[in-house]
Amino acid sequence: MKKTILVSLTLVTALILVCNSLSAIELLKGKTLYMQAQNLEKKADYFNALELYKQARQELLNEDDIALADQCRQACTRMIKITLTYTHTEEEMRKMIKEKYPDTSDERIDQVIADGRLAHLEIGGETYYFDHFLNTLYHIYPDFMTEEAKGALGKMGKIFDIMSQYLYEKDDIPSWQSLSSPLTFEFDAYLSIPRDSFPDEGVLRVWMPLPLSNSSQTDIVIESICSEEYIPYPAQLDGDIGYVYYEFPLEEIQDSIRIGAKFSYTSYEVRFNVHPEKVGEYDKTSLLYKQYTASDKNIAITPEIIRTARKIAGDEKNPYLIAKKFYDHIVYDLDYSYMPHVALEALKIPESVFVHEHGYGDCGAQSMYFSALCRAVGIPARASGGMQLFPLSAAHCGDHFWAHIFMPNYGWIPVDTSVGQAAKYIITITKEQQTDFIEYFFGNIDPFRYLIQVDVDVPLEPAPEEPLLFGMVLQAPTAECMEMDENPGLLFMEYWKISCKEVSQP
Repeated sequence: MKKTILVSLTLVTALILVCNSLSAIELLKGKTLYMQAQNLEKKADYFNALELYKQARQELLNEDDIALADQCRQACTRMIKITLTYTHTEEEMRKMIKEKYPDTSDERIDQVIADGRLAHLEIGGETYYFDHFLNTLYHIYPDFMTEEAKGALGKMGKIFDIMSQYLYEKDDIPSWQSLSSPLTFEFDAYLSIPRDSFPDEGVLRVWMPLPLSNSSQTDIVIESICSEEYIPYPAQLDGDIGYVYYEFPLEEIQDSIRIGAKFSYTSYEVRFNVHPEKVGEYDKTSLLYKQYTASDKNIAITPEIIRTARKIAGDEKNPYLIAKKFYDHIVYDLDYSYMPHVALEALKIPESVFVHEHGYGDCGAQSMYFSALCRAVGIPARASGGMQLFPLSAAHCGDHFWAHIFMPNYGWIPVDTSVGQAAKYIITITKEQQTDFIEYFFGNIDPFRYLIQVDVDVPLEPAPEEPLLFGMVLQAPTAECMEMDENPGLLFMEYWKISCKEVSQP
């Protein structure tokens, strides 16, 4: 009898241990999936890592491991930023080139691939190409510049027509006057996202861009702002970045999420008549000098960039003339191209490094590279921007960034490499006009601007609790919501609409 009881107790104990072990295994399922996903991410298998992170998040939520579930959501955002940017396999890339350029030989495509300049990434053992690689293709290889592309670029002649009033006939402006030709713009910016796009509960936090007040952008009037009851703090219209912050308690929201504003401001043309010999000495102990000559997240200064900056500068010692050499290098020697911005951010590749290694970039990337070259030799520089407002379309708005350099006795001087570079594509103007156009954008800038931030990677307040979809710039609203499976920034970019009209003439 005792033996039977002992055997029974042993069996019960064994069953309890087995059940406890099974419970432990079950509880570890979410963490196990998370670790497997991490391993796939380390191996650059981003598509499969994304699916596994999604599964891990659901398991972790079931297991009430909220902290690790949040890590999964952030990881999903990283994977989405990469996989939505690098979308075409090599086979698909070859097919797209053949469709666009039927006469292109396989050998020529082989040469392009071997050259390695098209943005690409190894994912899961296979090469994937940047979604907009065709834009890079015709910008960096002249034989791919089709008549269609030439025609589209030829429309840029309108920019020269608009800019002629600023390039020429300015003899009446005194040399000491840096601001002139004011224009007033009215904006209507808004979005409305269906309520069922968000969870039933939680907090949706939103940062919406607004114009930044400074010497060349004044008289800001906010006529109206949507959903004012969800704005806990005053709008930021000065400092380093302009925006308003929303907090939406989702359990209280019945209708669509709406944000937006109607506003106006006056923008000035900025002109600097710089005498290089009158540029003063830098105060290298100042906060300004230390901040804007330091290596930063995307204006990164590497040993290779330092070597290139010194090589371009040569024996020149004057900072203004050195900066002009950097400007000419980018305008004449680098190509314009769309950039895989969000993927670079996810992969922690600085924009300045990408441009240096690939030899091309868009307006923002060029501005950051120009700033990195300047900082590498001790010239304070920053990449500023928001939007370009040349009246070439119904909306008149296009995302844009440019640069500023600081010169003692003069202050912050504008430099726009990519608009200056546009002169190379204007086929309707003479070489002399092309030179005039290029020279203008070193030290001068048109008033068709919407300035949102003075530099890239400016921190927001209140600070986001996790990395945003695209934290480098704030040209469209960005958001976070811990209760959502996906980053809400994707929705805000999709639904955001902005238009402007000029309400005064120079």
